Amino acid sequence: MRAAVMIAVYLASAITAPESAVYVDQSQAAGIHFEHKTGAAGEKLLMETMGGGGAFLDYDNDGWLDIYLVNGGASPGRRDSQKTRNALYRNNRDGTFTDVTERAGVSGEFYGMGVSCADYDNDGFTDLFITGYGGNSLYRNRGDGTFENVTRRAGLETAPGWATSSAWLDYDGDGYLDLIVAYYLQYPIDPNVRCGEAYRPGFRSYCHPDQFAPVSNRLYHNHRDGTFTDVTTRAGLADKPGKGLGVIAADLNGDGRPDLFVANDSVANFLFLNNGDGTFREVGLESGAAYSENGVAFAGMGVDAADFDRDGLPDLLITNLEFEGATLYHNRGVRDGVPQFVDVARERGLAPTLRFVGFGAKFLDFDNDGRLDIAIVNGHVIDNIEQVSDTIRYAQPKLLFRNSGAAFQSVEQPDGSAISTASVGRGLALGDYDNDGRLDLLVVNSGGRPNLLRNALRNGNHWVEFSLQGTVSNRDGVGAIVSVQAGGDRQIREAAGGSSYLSAHSPRLHFGLGPHQLVNRVEVRWPSGHRSVLEQLGVDRVVSIKEPHLEKGAAQP
Repeated sequence: MRAAVMIAVYLASAITAPESAVYVDQSQAAGIHFEHKTGAAGEKLLMETMGGGGAFLDYDNDGWLDIYLVNGGASPGRRDSQKTRNALYRNNRDGTFTDVTERAGVSGEFYGMGVSCADYDNDGFTDLFITGYGGNSLYRNRGDGTFENVTRRAGLETAPGWATSSAWLDYDGDGYLDLIVAYYLQYPIDPNVRCGEAYRPGFRSYCHPDQFAPVSNRLYHNHRDGTFTDVTTRAGLADKPGKGLGVIAADLNGDGRPDLFVANDSVANFLFLNNGDGTFREVGLESGAAYSENGVAFAGMGVDAADFDRDGLPDLLITNLEFEGATLYHNRGVRDGVPQFVDVARERGLAPTLRFVGFGAKFLDFDNDGRLDIAIVNGHVIDNIEQVSDTIRYAQPKLLFRNSGAAFQSVEQPDGSAISTASVGRGLALGDYDNDGRLDLLVVNSGGRPNLLRNALRNGNHWVEFSLQGTVSNRDGVGAIVSVQAGGDRQIREAAGGSSYLSAHSPRLHFGLGPHQLVNRVEVRWPSGHRSVLEQLGVDRVVSIKEPHLEKGAAQP
């Protein structure tokens, strides 16, 4: 079936940078004046360490990515002047942004953590879901530049808890997006547990999550009328409490249904396989992705899934504490319906992550050579760590790894560059905000200003991006799998839900093409089972693909 296709070619803005700098921080020049507030006031409340997330989204449908940033504010239970204020910035299409938070009505109501973006009601406009300590919010996009808080009406008014990352997915294949929300700890703030004496008498620090009980993640089913029902127990998630920080919804065993992977902090990671009947089965241990190769539960924070070695199978990337390092689970195939993962982080070149505390993480092709690279943002969780360590620092540099095909190679950047400059990194979002075909980064720093990192690499490599529109499937095309063949190279991407840490990414699927000046074939496998095929496409452009409007099960010509 030939797909409906629209092609838009965007011209790059002329911003120069030193040849050696892959990324240039444009935050101030772009007019991003947001500052994250932890609310820290000496009480060492654990949520102060976790930071916030950010999103690239096109809320006004003008073809240019806007930015949303989640704030903390005053620590829960305290009264002071640090009022919570999240921020929405509209892209002016010239490299700058305008703060439209108040007009849009999305400033937030509680101590915020993460954000996910999707068109949950299939009306053609991107909506916002915000997580936090003591509350979540669903903002429905009215389509006129403003949002309406519909949390209560939608049935998402949350019982007391601490929600972190979230992801949209259509787990039952009805064409409407459902919602998975990761929850962290049972964490009462009264009384506030005092920790740190083990280091030395009188030294106060943040408590380890081991001191608090785990909680279950929550799954909400979309009724297609603007309301949701909590189906956590029915789906089989309630009896698996964890300490969730990162979540991704992706088809990890190739059966055409979205599964759930949750990165847990200091307890076993979860892999929930979709049974296709509204229930899930937890197989983290069977899959090899629950623990480290030595059988230890790491401090999982961020997570992503993609096929980094182009063997057709999705792999997993998870960030952890220092001395644990990032985990790179290579997918060796499916056995009895369960994907089999083995950690290849050290042999594939990720040993430098052992020195840092990783949070946001993404697979990306930053140099457009057709291979997926890795970006990770770092920052310690203990703000006074330097009082007890001579080598570990609170603020830490970001890491960028180039995929050579055989291994990942650390991309060394000059001192003072956007990558090498230390910060207390937390959220990481991915998108091409200036439409030049090179992937940019949005980094949210705990207790500081964010970094809008523009990709300044100019190597002549080509690219193509796909914007998907479902008709029978959900309108965003979440769960669709796109295969691209250019020359002898074949790449596969999934429009997955969630990933990284507390953050949301451009919905467009980006493919670097290297020197290839023609895309020979594109195939889209929609969640409905429909397929779209495009052939002989030009490069260096955004291609919009609309799902063929057929009833489910209907034969395609």
